[in-house]
Amino acid sequence: MGSPTEMLSVSGSTRESQRSYLLSINLKEGRNLVIRDRCGTSDPYVKFKLDGKTLYKSKVVYKNLNPTWNESFSFPVRDLDQRLYIKVYDRDLTMDDFMGSGYVLLTDLEMEKVCELSVRLDDPNSLEEDMGVIMLDMSLSLRDRDNERNSRWPKRKRSIRSPLAQSGRLSESLRKSQLWSGVVGVTLVEGQGLPEDGPGELFVRFRLGEQRYKSR
Repeated sequence: MGSPTEMLSVSGSTRESQRSYLLSINLKEGRNLVIRDRCGTSDPYVKFKLDGKTLYKSKVVYKNLNPTWNESFSFPVRDLDQRLYIKVYDRDLTMDDFMGSGYVLLTDLEMEKVCELSVRLDDPNSLEEDMGVIMLDMSLSLRDRDNERNSRWPKRKRSIRSPLAQSGRLSESLRKSQLWSGVVGVTLVEGQGLPEDGPGELFVRFRLGEQRYKSR
Protein backbone atom coordinates (compact mmCIF):
# COMPACT_ATOMS: atom_id res chain seq x y z
CA MET A 1 0.00 0.00 0.00
CA GLY A 2 1.37 3.41 -0.94
CA SER A 3 2.24 6.04 1.61
CA PRO A 4 -0.20 8.93 2.37
CA THR A 5 2.14 11.28 0.51
CA GLU A 6 2.03 9.13 -2.63
CA MET A 7 -1.77 8.83 -2.44
CA LEU A 8 -2.12 12.60 -2.05
CA SER A 9 0.15 13.16 -5.05
CA VAL A 10 -1.90 10.80 -7.23
CA SER A 11 -5.15 12.42 -6.10
CA GLY A 12 -3.83 15.91 -6.92
CA SER A 13 -2.62 14.74 -10.31
CA THR A 14 -6.05 13.29 -11.07
CA ARG A 15 -7.78 16.55 -10.18
CA GLU A 16 -5.36 18.48 -12.38
CA SER A 17 -6.05 16.20 -15.36
CA GLN A 18 -9.81 16.62 -14.87
CA ARG A 19 -9.62 20.41 -14.64
CA SER A 20 -11.27 22.31 -17.46
CA TYR A 21 -11.52 25.97 -18.39
CA LEU A 22 -14.01 28.28 -20.03
CA LEU A 23 -12.71 30.38 -22.91
CA SER A 24 -14.89 33.41 -23.63
CA ILE A 25 -14.37 35.44 -26.80
CA ASN A 26 -15.81 38.69 -28.08
CA LEU A 27 -15.07 39.10 -31.79
CA LYS A 28 -15.14 42.86 -32.26
CA GLU A 29 -13.92 43.97 -35.67
CA GLY A 30 -11.44 43.70 -38.51
CA ARG A 31 -9.19 46.50 -39.73
CA ASN A 32 -7.66 47.04 -43.15
CA LEU A 33 -8.49 43.57 -44.46
CA VAL A 34 -7.35 42.52 -47.92
CA ILE A 35 -9.32 42.85 -51.16
CA ARG A 36 -10.62 39.63 -52.68
CA ASP A 37 -13.45 40.77 -54.97
CA ARG A 38 -13.20 42.45 -58.34
CA CYS A 39 -15.20 45.40 -57.07
CA GLY A 40 -12.33 46.31 -54.74
CA THR A 41 -13.77 44.98 -51.49
CA SER A 42 -14.47 41.68 -49.67
CA ASP A 43 -17.25 39.85 -47.83
CA PRO A 44 -15.34 38.66 -44.74
CA TYR A 45 -16.25 36.16 -42.06
CA VAL A 46 -14.13 34.53 -39.34
CA LYS A 47 -13.59 30.93 -38.25
CA PHE A 48 -12.15 29.95 -34.87
CA LYS A 49 -10.37 26.59 -34.84
CA LEU A 50 -8.90 24.61 -31.96
CA ASP A 51 -7.31 21.17 -32.22
CA GLY A 52 -8.29 20.98 -35.90
CA LYS A 53 -11.99 21.59 -35.22
CA THR A 54 -14.06 24.65 -36.10
CA LEU A 55 -15.55 25.95 -32.85
CA TYR A 56 -17.29 29.03 -34.17
CA LYS A 57 -18.08 30.75 -37.45
CA SER A 58 -19.10 34.40 -37.54
CA LYS A 59 -21.66 36.05 -39.74
CA VAL A 60 -20.63 37.47 -43.13
CA VAL A 61 -20.18 41.24 -43.37
CA TYR A 62 -20.69 42.14 -47.02
CA LYS A 63 -18.56 44.61 -48.97
CA ASN A 64 -16.46 45.84 -46.07
CA LEU A 65 -12.71 45.83 -45.41
CA ASN A 66 -13.25 47.18 -41.88
CA PRO A 67 -16.09 44.93 -40.69
CA THR A 68 -17.73 45.06 -37.28
CA TRP A 69 -19.06 41.82 -35.77
CA ASN A 70 -19.48 42.26 -32.00
CA GLU A 71 -20.22 38.55 -31.56
CA SER A 72 -19.64 36.85 -28.21
CA PHE A 73 -19.37 33.13 -27.52
CA SER A 74 -17.81 30.66 -25.07
CA PHE A 75 -16.65 27.07 -25.08
CA PRO A 76 -14.89 24.67 -22.67
CA VAL A 77 -11.18 23.91 -22.97
CA ARG A 78 -9.22 21.17 -21.17
CA ASP A 79 -5.70 21.62 -22.54
CA LEU A 80 -4.22 25.13 -22.43
CA ASP A 81 -1.08 24.09 -24.30
CA GLN A 82 -2.75 24.82 -27.65
CA ARG A 83 -3.09 27.49 -30.29
CA LEU A 84 -6.45 29.02 -31.10
CA TYR A 85 -6.42 29.80 -34.83
CA ILE A 86 -8.36 32.75 -36.24
CA LYS A 87 -8.95 32.37 -39.98
CA VAL A 88 -10.63 34.94 -42.20
CA TYR A 89 -12.38 34.16 -45.49
CA ASP A 90 -14.15 36.06 -48.24
CA ARG A 91 -17.62 34.68 -48.92
CA ASP A 92 -18.03 33.73 -52.58
CA LEU A 93 -20.65 31.94 -54.66
CA THR A 94 -18.21 29.31 -55.91
CA MET A 95 -15.29 28.99 -53.48
CA ASP A 96 -14.52 31.17 -50.48
CA ASP A 97 -11.18 33.00 -50.74
CA PHE A 98 -8.63 32.94 -47.94
CA MET A 99 -7.90 36.35 -46.39
CA GLY A 100 -5.23 35.40 -43.87
CA SER A 101 -4.97 33.86 -40.41
CA GLY A 102 -3.36 34.32 -37.02
CA TYR A 103 -3.31 32.51 -33.71
CA VAL A 104 -3.38 33.03 -29.95
CA LEU A 105 -1.46 30.87 -27.46
CA LEU A 106 -3.88 29.96 -24.68
CA THR A 107 -1.00 29.84 -22.20
CA ASP A 108 -0.44 33.57 -22.81
CA LEU A 109 -3.87 34.46 -21.39
CA GLU A 110 -4.18 35.56 -17.77
CA MET A 111 -6.76 33.73 -15.68
CA GLU A 112 -9.95 35.65 -14.85
CA LYS A 113 -8.88 38.71 -16.83
CA VAL A 114 -10.22 40.14 -20.07
CA CYS A 115 -7.38 40.51 -22.57
CA GLU A 116 -7.75 42.91 -25.48
CA LEU A 117 -5.95 41.39 -28.46
CA SER A 118 -4.98 42.54 -31.93
CA VAL A 119 -4.27 39.47 -34.07
CA ARG A 120 -2.28 40.25 -37.20
CA LEU A 121 -3.29 38.21 -40.24
CA ASP A 122 -0.77 36.46 -42.44
CA ASP A 123 -0.61 34.05 -45.37
CA PRO A 124 2.75 32.44 -46.26
CA ASN A 125 1.46 31.78 -49.78
CA SER A 126 0.60 35.42 -50.42
CA LEU A 127 2.87 38.29 -51.48
CA GLU A 128 0.76 40.77 -49.51
CA GLU A 129 2.77 42.14 -46.60
CA ASP A 130 -0.10 43.70 -44.64
CA MET A 131 -3.30 41.64 -44.50
CA GLY A 132 -4.93 43.56 -41.65
CA VAL A 133 -5.78 42.66 -38.07
CA ILE A 134 -8.66 41.15 -36.11
CA MET A 135 -9.61 42.85 -32.84
CA LEU A 136 -11.06 40.71 -30.06
CA ASP A 137 -11.41 40.28 -26.31
CA MET A 138 -10.58 36.94 -24.70
CA SER A 139 -11.05 35.69 -21.16
CA LEU A 140 -10.01 32.41 -19.54
CA SER A 141 -11.61 31.16 -16.33
CA LEU A 142 -11.62 27.96 -14.33
CA ARG A 143 -14.66 25.85 -15.08
CA ASP A 144 -16.24 23.66 -12.38
CA ARG A 145 -19.62 22.27 -11.47
CA ASP A 146 -20.64 25.40 -9.62
CA ASN A 147 -20.07 27.82 -12.51
CA GLU A 148 -20.96 25.60 -15.49
CA ARG A 149 -24.57 26.75 -15.32
CA ASN A 150 -23.84 30.34 -14.38
CA SER A 151 -20.87 31.27 -16.55
CA ARG A 152 -20.63 34.84 -17.79
CA TRP A 153 -18.10 37.31 -19.12
CA PRO A 154 -15.80 38.70 -16.35
CA LYS A 155 -16.59 42.31 -15.48
CA ARG A 156 -14.16 45.10 -16.30
CA LYS A 157 -15.63 47.44 -13.69
CA ARG A 158 -18.55 47.55 -11.34
CA SER A 159 -21.35 50.04 -11.77
CA ILE A 160 -24.65 50.64 -10.00
CA ARG A 161 -27.74 50.29 -12.18
CA SER A 162 -31.46 50.13 -11.61
CA PRO A 163 -32.86 46.60 -10.94
CA LEU A 164 -34.74 46.61 -14.24
CA ALA A 165 -31.72 47.61 -16.33
CA GLN A 166 -29.46 45.23 -14.41
CA SER A 167 -31.88 42.33 -14.95
CA GLY A 168 -32.10 43.12 -18.68
CA ARG A 169 -28.31 43.30 -19.06
CA LEU A 170 -27.85 40.00 -17.19
CA SER A 171 -30.40 38.27 -19.39
CA GLU A 172 -28.70 39.60 -22.52
CA SER A 173 -25.25 38.57 -21.21
CA LEU A 174 -26.37 35.03 -20.47
CA ARG A 175 -28.06 34.76 -23.84
CA LYS A 176 -24.93 35.86 -25.71
CA SER A 177 -22.47 33.70 -23.78
CA GLN A 178 -24.28 30.39 -23.65
CA LEU A 179 -22.12 27.41 -22.76
CA TRP A 180 -22.93 24.25 -24.69
CA SER A 181 -22.28 21.02 -22.78
CA GLY A 182 -22.39 18.83 -25.89
CA VAL A 183 -21.61 18.73 -29.59
CA VAL A 184 -24.29 18.46 -32.26
CA GLY A 185 -23.31 16.83 -35.54
CA VAL A 186 -25.49 17.51 -38.58
CA THR A 187 -25.01 16.00 -42.05
CA LEU A 188 -26.90 17.74 -44.85
CA VAL A 189 -27.49 15.04 -47.48
CA GLU A 190 -29.89 16.30 -50.14
CA GLY A 191 -33.11 18.08 -50.90
CA GLN A 192 -36.09 16.44 -52.61
CA GLY A 193 -39.14 17.81 -54.36
CA LEU A 194 -37.76 21.34 -54.64
CA PRO A 195 -38.84 23.46 -57.64
CA GLU A 196 -36.18 23.41 -60.37
CA ASP A 197 -37.07 26.89 -61.63
CA GLY A 198 -37.06 28.54 -58.21
CA PRO A 199 -35.60 32.05 -57.92
CA GLY A 200 -32.03 32.56 -56.77
CA GLU A 201 -29.60 30.26 -54.99
CA LEU A 202 -30.78 27.36 -52.81
CA PHE A 203 -29.24 26.98 -49.37
CA VAL A 204 -30.14 25.74 -45.89
CA ARG A 205 -29.84 27.70 -42.65
CA PHE A 206 -29.17 26.06 -39.27
CA ARG A 207 -29.54 27.86 -35.96
CA LEU A 208 -28.57 26.79 -32.44
CA GLY A 209 -29.05 29.53 -29.88
CA GLU A 210 -27.11 32.54 -31.17
CA GLN A 211 -24.97 30.48 -33.56
CA ARG A 212 -26.05 30.39 -37.18
CA TYR A 213 -24.76 28.31 -40.06
CA LYS A 214 -25.51 28.51 -43.76
CA SER A 215 -24.84 25.74 -46.27
CA ARG A 216 -23.04 26.32 -49.54
